[in-house]
Amino acid sequence: MGAMPTRGRISGLALLTIALSLLFVGAACAQKPLTLDERAQALDKRIMCPVCPGETIDQTQAEIGKQMRALVREKLAEGWTDQQVLDYFADRYGPSILATPPKGGFSVLVWIGPPIGIVAALVGLAMVLRAMRRGARVAQPETVARKADLAPYLDVVDQELTAGQDAPPKGRGAPARNRQGRQR
Repeated sequence: MGAMPTRGRISGLALLTIALSLLFVGAACAQKPLTLDERAQALDKRIMCPVCPGETIDQTQAEIGKQMRALVREKLAEGWTDQQVLDYFADRYGPSILATPPKGGFSVLVWIGPPIGIVAALVGLAMVLRAMRRGARVAQPETVARKADLAPYLDVVDQELTAGQDAPPKGRGAPARNRQGRQR
C-alpha cells in the first residue's frame, strides 16, 4: 500500500494555500494613489446639482454644475481632502447636496431603515405562512367533525328530496291548488 498523507501534511498544505491566497489577494487589492483628476471625478459623482433634480454635478450641463466641478478641482489642488470638499459643499448648500446621505444623526435612518423593513417583512411572511400551515392542518379534523354534526340534517334533506321526486312538479304545467291542497 502507498503511504497516505498524514494529518500534519494536509494542515500544513492548507495553511500554505491560505497564506498564498491572502498574499495574492492583498497584492491585487493594493491600489495606486488616485490622481487629482480621478479624485475630482469621484467627488463630482457624490455631489448633487442644486438646480437639476436627480443629477450629480458630473452629469449636469447647467452652468452652476460646471462652476462646482471647477471649484472641486481648485480645492483639491489646494490640498483639501475629499471629506473637506464634501463638508464645504454641505455647509454651503445643506446636507441634501450630497448624493449619499451622511451616516450619522437622523440620516442614519436612511441607512438602517430598509434592511430593518426587509427583515420585518420576511418575519411577517414566515409568521403568515406558519399560521396558514397550522390552519390547513386543523381544518381537516374540523371538517370531519362538522360532517358528523350535519349528518342528521343531511338525512332529513335527503328524505325530503326523495319525497319531492314522487310529488307532481310545481310550476307552469302543474294545476293550481287551494289552501286545502285540492285542485281548482
